[in-house]
Amino acid sequence: MKVLHLINTLSTGGAELQLLTLCRHLKHQGVELVVVYLREQVQGTRSLRSDFEQEGIRVISLHADNRYDWRFLSKLARLLRVERPHILHSHLPRADIAAALLHRFMRSPAFFCSVHGIYQDQWFGPWIAPLLRQAYREADGVIAISYAVKSWLCQGLGISADKITVVHYGIEPERFAHPKQNLVTAWRLEGQAIIGSIGRLEVGKGFDCLIQAMSVVQRHVPRALLMIAGHNPSGYGQALRTLIDRLQLNDRVKLVGFQDDIPSFLHALEVFAFASRSEGFGQVVIEAMAAGKPVVASKIPSLVEIVIGGETGFLVDPNDSKAFAHALVWLLNHLEEAKEIGERGRERLSQQFSVEKMGEKTLSLYWTLVEAGH
Repeated sequence: MKVLHLINTLSTGGAELQLLTLCRHLKHQGVELVVVYLREQVQGTRSLRSDFEQEGIRVISLHADNRYDWRFLSKLARLLRVERPHILHSHLPRADIAAALLHRFMRSPAFFCSVHGIYQDQWFGPWIAPLLRQAYREADGVIAISYAVKSWLCQGLGISADKITVVHYGIEPERFAHPKQNLVTAWRLEGQAIIGSIGRLEVGKGFDCLIQAMSVVQRHVPRALLMIAGHNPSGYGQALRTLIDRLQLNDRVKLVGFQDDIPSFLHALEVFAFASRSEGFGQVVIEAMAAGKPVVASKIPSLVEIVIGGETGFLVDPNDSKAFAHALVWLLNHLEEAKEIGERGRERLSQQFSVEKMGEKTLSLYWTLVEAGH
């Protein structure tokens, strides 16, 4: 079987990293793979092109950096005729729309869309919903990365539930089991009780809520330190720095920028905090679980699919900085119990969010379409 994946970028984002993990697994299952991308990377991150190539996976650029330039469609059409894949599998809105247009006029190969988030109007503009609706209706099958995403597809876009299969993200736990370096020593943070969070610096990730929570946390745990890792694509980091200044937390909250070595960052932490207000899944949460870290996360639809409140972490209402503070203080003051919670999270990760589970379910969907003659 041959699969051509089409994706917006090869930046180190959640969808791109998941595609790398999926391709690595599918290649081991004997699937021939080609990854085609529109744009190399987003400023402030790293390209994953070399990572794909190191795995022996071919990558092809369409050199379509401008989101309003759709001349790449003719290149993609020629590529499909040359490569002749059994499956065309798209990821992220621009790629989904492009793949749907070609599928409509070329009628082959079989076409899957993976929907990696709840694509809100305020992020992509009011024009995106009707285009995505048509793209997902055109697809032979749609993969939703969570039941929350499936619900949005059904209720928000009117996509038939029968067309949608939920396939949770999966990771390779061994890649997060050990740090590559000791960042506590490298950053001279010995003696600190480190809380960490990861994500693009944007309003929806709720970092302002965590910063406000630190006003309370540091009064109860003076050695507590919040470290926020992530690139700053829209300049929102300045608003966060202003908030840190206003709350006089400069020595207790650090914005450490994009981190390429996520396992080492996670292993430097006592607790992982994730205050996102909207999330398609929450890959960084399962990565933290793979590293054995207790999690405090927003009680939103996608994250309740991952974290079992009171067992593998704590779930608190989004935007409730006091609730986040209370949970963080408890964990920092009960480190043995926190370690047990982290271990239960690691076990849940291995059972529910493994790459094997994700890969097997995806490959089964591929074969269903191929054998049906699509």
